[in-house]
Amino acid sequence: MTVCAPNIQARSPWPAREQVANWATLSPADEVEIRRNGRTVAAGCVDMRAPDGSVIWLIQDGGRGRVLFLQGDGVTVFRRARRHIAGTGRTRIPGRAGQARRP
Repeated sequence: MTVCAPNIQARSPWPAREQVANWATLSPADEVEIRRNGRTVAAGCVDMRAPDGSVIWLIQDGGRGRVLFLQGDGVTVFRRARRHIAGTGRTRIPGRAGQARRP
């Protein structure tokens, strides 16, 4: 008898997250969570970043405005995974449905 481990990540209501050590790899429209001491302090969409990745501007979820984070602030950034829409050849950014993309 073969026993397969369940794919827990596929059942999770939350999209997978990956820690981003080099903020220069972030792109505008990346969905991220900002954590300090293991607690989420902000979440939203990257608006801008410094070319060297030392600073990011985040448009927070829920209309909470725009906020600046410095890499030296002692925060950790986690990128939310994008979900592929089956059969369309497109990806969906969680939390951005129905919103127009900025040029």
